[in-house]
Amino acid sequence: MRSVALVTGAGGGIGSAVASTLATRGWAVVGVDLVDRPDCLDAVEWVVGDVRDETSIDRAVESAARLGRLSGLVTATLTEHRGALGSLDRRSLAEAYDVQVAAAWAWSTAVADAASGDGSIVHISSVHAQRAVPGMAAYAMGKAALDALVRAGAVEWGPQGVRCNAVLPGFVPVPRNKERWSDPTAAESLLAEHPLGRFVTAEDVAQVVAFLLGPYARGVTGASLPVDGGMLATLPRWA
Repeated sequence: MRSVALVTGAGGGIGSAVASTLATRGWAVVGVDLVDRPDCLDAVEWVVGDVRDETSIDRAVESAARLGRLSGLVTATLTEHRGALGSLDRRSLAEAYDVQVAAAWAWSTAVADAASGDGSIVHISSVHAQRAVPGMAAYAMGKAALDALVRAGAVEWGPQGVRCNAVLPGFVPVPRNKERWSDPTAAESLLAEHPLGRFVTAEDVAQVVAFLLGPYARGVTGASLPVDGGMLATLPRWA
């Protein structure tokens, strides 16, 4: 029976790369997003819905059941609230938590139940889970909580054969941040923080996700793996 993976946020830059990569590797893929399916993902089954809505989970799981055996999940949804730490409000924090953590927990629980015995979950976290920059506190707090979910999932679902991991992308050039990488001066400044001397692409992230989902990573669980071109390994230049 064919293995099926759900990918939330599949219409975004990293999410679409993950869905495409998994499809080329033989997975049946069900993509979930608020937007219609991109033309580049015509091989992917599609569910239009809000990841916070439980009916979206039900519809995606039903779609997966028609395709094969549900055994994988990738959550690639996010929300950004930019602003100083002191200017945050409870509503913004609640939204960041709901989209990045509570929804990821709900989808993970559904997949862990369905995939008991042989399942793998990968959450798209961020380097912001481990480092701080001004104005990104709500996003960073959500991603840090997501990493805690990964550890809890590994411990509690491991005995039933379900692995749970995360990848931590650094700066990935995608359409939503085009103003930063399309400007040569801004791009040069960003690249200075990458020991590899190049940006990590959405496809780079997707390849690592595919590895973590697959059988070659069957001994890996509870891990949060940076895919950042070496950003987290770099000390500040004054150190």
